[in-house]
Amino acid sequence: MKNLIKTHLYLNNEKDEKGRIAESSLVHGLRNIRLITGRNQDTGLANPGGYLGNWIGAIGYITILDQIGTCYRPEFKERINETTMPSIQKALVYFTSLTKEEIYAVYALRNAFHHDFSLLNINLNKKKYCHHFEVDAHPTNYVIRLPKTPWDGNISSRNRTNATYVNLQALGDLVEGIYTELLRLESENKLVLELDGGELELKARYIFYH
Repeated sequence: MKNLIKTHLYLNNEKDEKGRIAESSLVHGLRNIRLITGRNQDTGLANPGGYLGNWIGAIGYITILDQIGTCYRPEFKERINETTMPSIQKALVYFTSLTKEEIYAVYALRNAFHHDFSLLNINLNKKKYCHHFEVDAHPTNYVIRLPKTPWDGNISSRNRTNATYVNLQALGDLVEGIYTELLRLESENKLVLELDGGELELKARYIFYH
C-alpha cells in the first residue's frame, strides 16, 4: 500500500518494464497547472512574471483538491462519513484550517468557474453556495475574504459589500502546500488511503500509461 501511495504522489514520466511511459495523474496535473500559471514545474514556486491569476489554472488546482479529497486523509483525522460532502470540501477539511463558510465559498467558485467560466454561482436552494466573486492574484492577501453581508442571489443586488474575494495566487499556494503535506505524511506513514477499492482503484484511476 505504502509503495503505491508513493507512486501516486511522485510518479513522473517513468518507463515501466514493457517500455511504456507511466505517469501519475496527480503529478501530471500539477505540472501542467504550474506551467499554465507560471510556476516552477518541479517545485510549484511562483516565477516572476507568471500568470498566477489564470482562471484555467485555478480550475486545475481545485480539481486537484477533488482528487486529494477522494483519495486521502491524515491518519490523525477522523473519516468524514457524510456521503453527500463533495471531495473538494473533504480535502479542505482534512488538510487546511479554512472555516466551514470559507470552504463552501471555494466550492462555489469551483462551480462558477467549472460549469460556465463565470464569477457567479447562483444557488437559491443552497444559499451557502450562493456567491458572486472578485478575484485577483495579490502577492500577500489571504486566500479568501467573505462578505459581511451574504449575497442573496439577486443579480441586481450585487455590490462590493456582498462580494466574495478570492486570491487565486494564494489558492494555488494553498493547494501546493497540501501536496507538500501529503508528501510529508506519506514519509511518516501517516497518510490513509480512503478509496473504497483500495490500491487497485488507486492504480486504475490515477496511474496511466502511454
